[in-house]
Amino acid sequence: MSETENKTTMEAEIPASYTLRPLRDEDLYPVLSIIGKVFPNDLQAAFVSVASGEKSVKEIGYDVGYRLVAAVIKNLHTVGDDVYALLSDLSGIAPETIRKMPFGTTPKMIWEIYHEVKNLDFFGDASESS
Repeated sequence: MSETENKTTMEAEIPASYTLRPLRDEDLYPVLSIIGKVFPNDLQAAFVSVASGEKSVKEIGYDVGYRLVAAVIKNLHTVGDDVYALLSDLSGIAPETIRKMPFGTTPKMIWEIYHEVKNLDFFGDASESS
């Protein structure tokens, strides 16, 4: 098979689109594992801000969320296997296939997960229950 034919075959195997399933409670643990690997110091500072009363949970929730997405994308080389496994579980697409999807697909998928969590108002709900 020529290089051109091989490239065309690989491109044909990459799905043009994807759909992420809704998050479930069991998704929390892989997400927390990824967060802990790329964002530990910032999370500690965020919790100190809340504990000291400097900021509310909701106030830091959006800021932390945005910085978290950026940290995951920036550190994808260190947590790639974890991220691709999670994205595979959410999309039903093999991790190897996700790695080969068009440039920008992985950050877009991560951003969609963040928006789902943000729309669930997890931080707001957590602050009301305490």
